[in-house]
Order: sequence, then C-alpha cells, then structure tokens
Amino acid sequence: MAHEIVGNTVAEWDDDEPLIFTLRKAKRPEHAFVVGRLTISLSRLREGFEDDFLLNFKDHLIERLHKVSLRTIDNDSTVLGSLFQKVIDLKLFDSKIEIIDEPFLLCLSSVVESLTTSDVTYLRQLFNYNPYSPLFAKGLQLSDFPATALKKGRHGSQIDRILGKALTHAAVARILDTCDTAYAKGEMDIGHYTSVHLAFAVFCRPESYRQIRLEDFWFDLDQSLYFIAIIRVKSGEQYPGKVIYRVNEHLGVLLKKQRQHVVATYGHLVDKENVGKLALFPARQLMTNGSRWTHAFANESFGTYETSHAWVQGYGKAIKEMLNDDKLTLSANVLRHTIGTLLAQTGASAKTIQAVLKHASDTVCKAYVDIAFNGLIEALSETMRPAFHDHLPTLLNFRSKCDPVPTEKNIRSEDLETGKIEEIGECGRDIACENAPIVCYGCFRFHPCWDADHSINLNIVEREIDELGKRGKPFETMVKRAETAKNRILIIMYAADRYRDAMHKENSHK
Repeated sequence: MAHEIVGNTVAEWDDDEPLIFTLRKAKRPEHAFVVGRLTISLSRLREGFEDDFLLNFKDHLIERLHKVSLRTIDNDSTVLGSLFQKVIDLKLFDSKIEIIDEPFLLCLSSVVESLTTSDVTYLRQLFNYNPYSPLFAKGLQLSDFPATALKKGRHGSQIDRILGKALTHAAVARILDTCDTAYAKGEMDIGHYTSVHLAFAVFCRPESYRQIRLEDFWFDLDQSLYFIAIIRVKSGEQYPGKVIYRVNEHLGVLLKKQRQHVVATYGHLVDKENVGKLALFPARQLMTNGSRWTHAFANESFGTYETSHAWVQGYGKAIKEMLNDDKLTLSANVLRHTIGTLLAQTGASAKTIQAVLKHASDTVCKAYVDIAFNGLIEALSETMRPAFHDHLPTLLNFRSKCDPVPTEKNIRSEDLETGKIEEIGECGRDIACENAPIVCYGCFRFHPCWDADHSINLNIVEREIDELGKRGKPFETMVKRAETAKNRILIIMYAADRYRDAMHKENSHK
C-alpha cells in the first residue's frame, strides 16, 4: 500500500490499482463534524484517457489538499470526472487522450452546448490553479479554453444565476404563511418549522446548519438576548471558526423549543455530559427500537448528518414538498441570492454584503452591486414573478432612527397594553396613511428603521391572532390576514438583524 501525506491528510492507494485512492484526515477538528474520509476512483475514465493523464489528475487533486477541504476535492473530482466522461461519451477522439492541448480544447468548444456552466468553469479553474501542470500542453492561455458568454458585465454568469433564484417579498411571506399553517395543523414538526425561520434569519449554507450543536445556542441573562454560534463555510479557512448571531426573541423561543425537542427525542442516545454536543437539527431516522440512529456517522457524531446533501434531504426537501409549488424554491442559495440582491438595492457595498453573507471575499458580492448599479432588477427572471414591483421589499429602503424625518411621514408604533412607543420607520408618501403601522410591512413605500425594535408590532399582531382565533370560523379570514402581517414583520426583523450586524462591522473598519 502506497501513501502520501499532505498536511493532516493521508492519501493511500494500492500499487496494483493507483487510480483508486482514499483521502483520510489524520485528525478531525474537535469543534466540527466534517468529512474525514473520501475514496475517489478514476479507473472508469481509462476508456478515453491514458493512465499517465489520469495519474497527473490524481496528483492535482492530492496537491489541492494544501488549500481546500476534502469536500471541495470531492466536488472537483465529481465535476471534472463528469466532464471527462462526456468527452468519452461524445466520441470526440479516435485515440486515448494524453494531454489537454489546443486540438482538445477546439473539439470541446465545438460541443460547448452539450456542456454545463460548471464543466466550463471547473476546467478553467483547473488550468488557473497550475498552468504548468503536466495535464496541459505548453503555451496554452486561458483564452484558449471554452467559455460561456457573459451577458451582464464582468459578473454576468453570477448575475444570471442570482436573478434566476432570488425570491420576492410576497413569495417569502407566502412560504412562512404555508409553514405556519402546516405547523399549526401538526403537518410540520418543530425541527422543520424552526429551520425555516433560522434560514430566513441568518442566510447560511446547509453545511453550516448541519454542524450547529445544542450548546451553540444560548440566552444571555445579563443582556436578555438570544445568541447562536454558527460555523462559517467557504470562508477560505481549513478549520473555520464560528460566527455569533444575535437573534430576536421570536426566533429565540423557537430555537429553545427545538432544543427541548431534541433533548426529549434523542437525549437518551448520548451520555448526560454530552447532551450539549447533540446536533440542533439532527438526523431524523432511528432504529425501530429507538436505541440508535440508522446511520453510523450520526451515531459517531451526536446525531449530525454526514453531508450537507443529507441534511437538505432531511430538512430542506421535506419543507419544499410541503410548499407544493414548483415556483417556490426554498434553498440556501435562493435565500442568500435574495438577501444579497436586496441589500445591494439599499446601496450597501460589496463589503457590507460580504459581512451579511459571510463570504470569504467580496468578489462574488460585487455581482449583487452590479445588479443594482445597472438597474438589472427590472429584468428579473420569471421565478421572481412579474409582480415584484407591486411587492417591492421594504429591505430596499432601510434607514436609521437617528435620521431626521418630517412628522407627517413618521411611522410610530404604540402598544396600549404595555405602554411602549417606538419610531419604526418612514412613509414614502407625503403623509402616512391611517392604517399604519401594521400594514406598512407589506408596503413598498415603507422605509423601516434597521435599529428599531419591531417586536412591538409583532406582539400586537400575535395578540390579535390569539383573540380572533377564539371567535371561530367567521373570523378565519381576519386571522389569516393577521398571520400574513406577522410574517411580513418577521421578514423585516430578520433582515434588520443582519443589516445591523453588517453596518456595525463595516463602521468598525472605518
């Protein structure tokens, strides 16, 4: 058995079959449950590629371990392996390929319509990583490689992808309405329901949600605030740290209920002192007698799903099925593209958007700024619905309570039960309408204050829902209207939390 050590990862293979190799972490970080073992087979590509080429490709993947995680290696090998398999299936060459040279790239360009954006992008990245690799003929330039046309400036392909996925304000409210109904009827459990609200509050990736533990969520008695610590992914760090998010009371209560549910349902599977290490959104399937999880990784990792894909299957896919609408796609990328696009409309810089979405750099975030700068919001794809401007997200108009505002345009909330008064925003009309403030959250003219306590209106609406719900069927329509208002308030509260964090971070760097 041959092996090679790269950092804390060991690459192993049998000399008799060197194209099948295993990458194994010598030691996993204590604070995160990450992929610790990966087996890659390139032997299937022998039909169209020489062994020397495939061995060089293997060396490339192993070399990449100096900079990226096993998960990234898995993704690289999958996408590039798929591209090489397409070359074989399309029968572009009469003999086995020994090297990527100009004739190879010309043939690939002739069938570019059969390739995906990922195929083209990853091949160019392969060259960019090491242009002098024995995989490539000498003298090649990046311009020799096939590329998709950029339709909207230098960030065009990213813009197309962003605009194709972002949700409207109305669509977001509808998702929350649907989940509220399903949860109230018992058709959605607390785990799914909480994961939806957390997704709209922090806009992280599935890999981050997958690794949240019970001990990562807490209530600070001194500040009377809820906090949750979430591991960053795609941060450019091999072992990324955690970002601490402050969450509002509504979400804090949901997370507290989810933690109690996890302890009650899965607490018996771990020692008492390790209950805090249980996954906040654990694997959901247990053996018939409930003595252990059905998957070995979950048993070894306190209920954590092994991969982000598995987490999405357990949470995201189930929620998507409940939405029962092909035009409403609830995924990490959809939510991140939505908030990125909307923040750009506020005039937020790429650095601010980077702070909200926790990107390793602001490069991708510049695509969101391009969308706003070029007015491309008016050319949104069908998935954003023609009615976008009728429900223009109030996110586009954030302001501060410290900003001066004419008295007739000032939106003030007053809770008669508690006596609390709060200035929550500004009306874009000449004079605020008589239905303010609750209806403001669904109005495109509303300029909410990111530093206001919008929970004052949330509490008012929740009491109204409770009161109307006791009056029976004749008041169902009014209850539904109040529930929609509640979710529109929550959307602004979640976005204001992240906008506030980003503004504070940006100001701290000035």
